[in-house]
Amino acid sequence: MKAALVLATQLFDRHPAEDDPDIDVFVLVESAAVFDRRPYHSHKIVLLLAGMRHAAARLEAAGRRVVRVPLGDGAGFAEGLRGVLRRERVEGLAWMSATDRDVDARLRRICADEGVATRVYADELFLTPADDVDRWFAEHPGARMEDFYRWQRRRTGILMDGSSPVGRRWNFDADNREPLPRTGVAVPALPEVPRDEIVRGAIAETRAMFGDHPGDPEDFWLPVTPERARSWLTAFVRDRLASFGRYEDAMKADEPFLFHSVLSPLLNVGLLRVEEVVDAATAHAGDVPLASLEGFIRQIIGWREYMRGAYRAWPALEGANHFALARELEPWWYTGQGIPDEVPVPVRTVLERVHRWGYAHHIERLMVLGNWFLLQGYHPREVFDWYSALFVDAYEWVMVPNVQGMSQYADGGRVVTKPYISGGAYLQKMGSWWRSAQEARDSVFTDAYWRFLDEHEDALVGNPRLTMPLAQMRRRREQEG
Repeated sequence: MKAALVLATQLFDRHPAEDDPDIDVFVLVESAAVFDRRPYHSHKIVLLLAGMRHAAARLEAAGRRVVRVPLGDGAGFAEGLRGVLRRERVEGLAWMSATDRDVDARLRRICADEGVATRVYADELFLTPADDVDRWFAEHPGARMEDFYRWQRRRTGILMDGSSPVGRRWNFDADNREPLPRTGVAVPALPEVPRDEIVRGAIAETRAMFGDHPGDPEDFWLPVTPERARSWLTAFVRDRLASFGRYEDAMKADEPFLFHSVLSPLLNVGLLRVEEVVDAATAHAGDVPLASLEGFIRQIIGWREYMRGAYRAWPALEGANHFALARELEPWWYTGQGIPDEVPVPVRTVLERVHRWGYAHHIERLMVLGNWFLLQGYHPREVFDWYSALFVDAYEWVMVPNVQGMSQYADGGRVVTKPYISGGAYLQKMGSWWRSAQEARDSVFTDAYWRFLDEHEDALVGNPRLTMPLAQMRRRREQEG
């Protein structure tokens, strides 16, 4: 008997094992213990449960035999898998290589203990083969994301005109930093997702078994099948891609999604493939501003794939703590209850949004939450754990370089060239969080910004991008005497 294991983050419309003539049975393991490792947002649990069950139903409809370890069995992942291997007398187990570190090694250990042969398919969550990305990072040890992105463009031919980038510029980021107009702008709603029996069952089980986790499972809002995921992709390129770039960094207190694609929860579990996202966006090349199209493509084939490569190349990121920060997160970050009055409006608003949706768009994650975490001196691993638990699209491979490197600068500048910190003026410009610019300048955000520069001057001096802020901080320090 040969079996294929389908992991919860590999819900493709066609798993590679379906093309393997040796496979007799497909195995899916639902583990309550996995969902209880952290206080994961209930919407993430519903997404993975319903996605796995739909994948099982699709395989069965295609005439494949499926063995599922249900959540109600109460088994841990390893225990549940071992039980299937023994009951089914499995001689060989195949699976798609997992992106998160150590998963493949753990599966190999289980198989070795049970005397089961192994076969591992290539990871299909990304555009770039693992060997290619590993080789690029090994050959470019000090290179930045922009270098990687240009390599990707040349390698794939995406948005290229021969050997030159379309539009004769690699990067239109300077065109994509506008706040929303004061007169307002119409924001298209995300498509509604109908609930079928599988989704309703996943919601009910999540509410019953993980009722103490953040979020209300009854508010679940995401697609759980490749077909529905494609409808979201279609709606994005039709309704929001044209304005995505221009307002990519904008914020609005009562608009959680704005013009963002909200495709990362779907890409990161295989409900969408990178290739189909790129094809759908570039098919509109003549219909949308190039700055918007390039900005979106850069996130998909540049930033996302770079994060995966950095995770593989730099394992030391996991334990990095450049500023030697030590503060622990208070319980209200996880519960959403009893948020102190002194927490500033932008942080309070985005935190409430995260508890509601399990999501906030990238500039809110970076320049509101990440900024505040860093300015307040929270330990980077505490921050990593929180993002990993609260966000529906969070997995280790992306959270390690994104939080430890990009957001919290715990690596001292390997992933990005400067800490992403600011006072209230930037937040006010991009989100109008306070009633006036003066109120933003007088905010606790601004006070925390200058205090951080003062306290960590020794760790920041010498960074050319911080020369001016540090000089301003010293003048303020002298004036305050």
